Amino acid sequence: MIFQTLDDKAQCVGIYADDRLYFDERDFPEELHLTWKYSPYLRHLPVEYASLYLEGSPLESHLPEYLKEDWSDVVKNIRSFKRSLSLAQVDMNENCFFDLVPKRFLIDFCRIKNNITEHIVKTIGKPKRYEFDKHISMMLGDIENRKIEINKRLLRSYLEHPKMQNQARLISASPYACYKQFGTKTGRLTTRPNTFPILTLNKTLRSIVEPTNDFFVELDFNGAEVRTLLGLLGKEQPDNDVHNYHLQHVFKTLTTREEAKIAFFAWLYGSTKTTNAEESKRLAKFYQKDKLLEKYWVDGSVETCYGKIIKDVDRHHALNYIVQSTAAELTLKQALKIDYLLRTRATGSNISFLIHDAIIIDMKKEDLPLLESLVSLMQSTNFGKFKINIKKGENLGSLRDFAHG
Repeated sequence: MIFQTLDDKAQCVGIYADDRLYFDERDFPEELHLTWKYSPYLRHLPVEYASLYLEGSPLESHLPEYLKEDWSDVVKNIRSFKRSLSLAQVDMNENCFFDLVPKRFLIDFCRIKNNITEHIVKTIGKPKRYEFDKHISMMLGDIENRKIEINKRLLRSYLEHPKMQNQARLISASPYACYKQFGTKTGRLTTRPNTFPILTLNKTLRSIVEPTNDFFVELDFNGAEVRTLLGLLGKEQPDNDVHNYHLQHVFKTLTTREEAKIAFFAWLYGSTKTTNAEESKRLAKFYQKDKLLEKYWVDGSVETCYGKIIKDVDRHHALNYIVQSTAAELTLKQALKIDYLLRTRATGSNISFLIHDAIIIDMKKEDLPLLESLVSLMQSTNFGKFKINIKKGENLGSLRDFAHG
């Protein structure tokens, strides 16, 4: 049975199915199997999500003419309702959408969304990466529903700061991290407009973000893109820092880790300004990036080892896309493992944020014995054992190196 959720928030349980509205999970029809998008109260149900069939492409480009007009009308109505609620200063984060609009409109909207859901599934084949995308969407949906604990006193001190007031006001208005799963070509996450800017948050403002539980733990790959490149080439992973590894095994004229880091990325992504010809030759001999281009860049398209296809890529950007996309999806794969362990074994700890190559866990002290297992999961990749940086702190700005075990 095709159905639609009435709100994406975990506490706002409500669906439309079989021309009826249901607001109690115990009353849901048993044969529910297809809807548009994930909501946390659906996690235990064997449901498919039609929005993932689009893989980020615009819905409007897939609609037939007879559905475009209906969809345009309901979208206009939704925007009108939201404008009215905004003018009335109704906090949509704290209220359920279905309590604020007429029930007749909800039914009409869901009927149209059911037709769209059915059309998309019938006309677009299920993507090969559907299961992976489904689990990612569920994890991100759960994160989106966790309200971020903000030190309001500290936040107020930044509301008039010339350089930080815009972010401070946004944080005050929307303390939820809402990710866009298909926001970039490479698969790296972005955040939705007007939501908590976790990926671009000013470092000074990080101190206002506090755990809901006892403390934050950050698990971060040491040199994710470098290690991904090593893995793609079948090379062993170094036990020490990857840029120090370059100093020892590749570079001859450089003396500091920072110099090695700058020179490596300049070479990797095609810049000629920060590395000399001799060091470039050494890197080219060690990494043989042309082999990766031959394997993963064909007829102007990149296809990663995880099956992600990026079209219309020139040679200059191809290696960048291969490495960045693979590293981004590797981080998401590891996050899924950690999320599963926390959901099944922890007493309340959960993933708070995904920040590039780092996973931030809101940890209860009772779950600290799980840290060794979490680190082991993060380290174990299909490219070998990655070195992990571990930090701990009482707020997001106070994370410091932490020796576990």
